[in-house]
Amino acid sequence: MLWENLLDRAFLPVAEDHVAINLLGTIRMTYAFLPLLVGKGDAVLMNVTSSLAFVPLAGTPTYSATKAALHFFPEILRVQLTGSGVQVIEVIRPGVRTTLLGQQNDERSMPLEDYLTETVDLLRDRPDTWEIVGERARFFRDATANGTYDDVLAMLSDYR
Repeated sequence: MLWENLLDRAFLPVAEDHVAINLLGTIRMTYAFLPLLVGKGDAVLMNVTSSLAFVPLAGTPTYSATKAALHFFPEILRVQLTGSGVQVIEVIRPGVRTTLLGQQNDERSMPLEDYLTETVDLLRDRPDTWEIVGERARFFRDATANGTYDDVLAMLSDYR
């Protein structure tokens, strides 16, 4: 996840890397491992997306777009894998305090330990789920349904 300026052609390689790593990387891994999972009866394919799949961060347009695409990828996997014995789970993560974009000290981002605990607890408590959404990610996940999308987009447009 890198900052990107659509008005500067020098950022095109950044956009291409986001697509190759985030989107194609996930698709390639799925094609590689899915044949090993089908028919096992207790297999789980888990995709980690982002709350930015639902409301994009203005400074990371291609990254946000790849996460939006990855939100739909497990949706289709679930349909195609019906009856295969493979459970498909999407984990929608919020902003987390990591070195990604220098967020390690960002009070707006969730502490990594808290995120991991919340995610593992949700997986344990809802083993048959198709979507893991913590509280901070739900704010973004439900923005359209709640009618807050424009406000959240404006908030993210000021982020940096």
